[in-house]
Parts: sequence; C-alpha cells; structure tokens
Amino acid sequence: MKNLSTPSKKIISLILQEVDFEDRLIAHSLHVRAGVKRLSLYSLEEVFALLHTPHPQIDFNRLAVWIRDVIEDEELAERIKAVLTQEANDHDKTLQIRGLVGLRLVQCKQEV
Repeated sequence: MKNLSTPSKKIISLILQEVDFEDRLIAHSLHVRAGVKRLSLYSLEEVFALLHTPHPQIDFNRLAVWIRDVIEDEELAERIKAVLTQEANDHDKTLQIRGLVGLRLVQCKQEV
C-alpha cells in the first residue's frame, strides 16, 4: 500500500473532530444475537472502529463521498475509490480501506 501524503492542518483538524448531526455517516453492524444494528458515525475514528468489528456493514462508495465532501480529504477518498475498483473480494477490500483510514488517523495524530 502506497503511503498517503502528509495532510494539511485543515484536514487534520477536520479528521480529528466529530461532525455535526446532519453530516453523520450511517452504517450498520451485524451482531449474532441482536441482528443488524444501525449506527451513526460522527468521526473517521468511529469509522475505523467499525471496520474492526467482525461484520461491518458500510457503503464504501458513500464513505468515499463522505470523506471527500464532509472531511474534505480528497486524497483518502480517491484511494478508497481505487480500492473499490480492484478485482478483490469484499473482505480484502475492507482490510485495505481499514488500513488506509488507520494510516490517515496515525498521520494526523502524529502531526498534532
């Protein structure tokens, strides 16, 4: 996986804060006993946590749009879109996207 460039201070600020209610991202998580649970995600850190659960249910195209439009991280959004075009199974795509999101979070926390 190719590294992401160092984010600007503005992008770091947007990534490390929570978004407003109207800008939240809706996703789901599948639980063995409880079934599907609807989640409201307010930060990239919450997205990363969801991607670590056994059965995350998230629309990666919508995630890319959310990252581009709300978080304003064009590079991360484009990298996620590139993963989606690969000839890989959903599990592998999820792992790659989780890695990209985690890498961006680490970059931002190191710059603070």
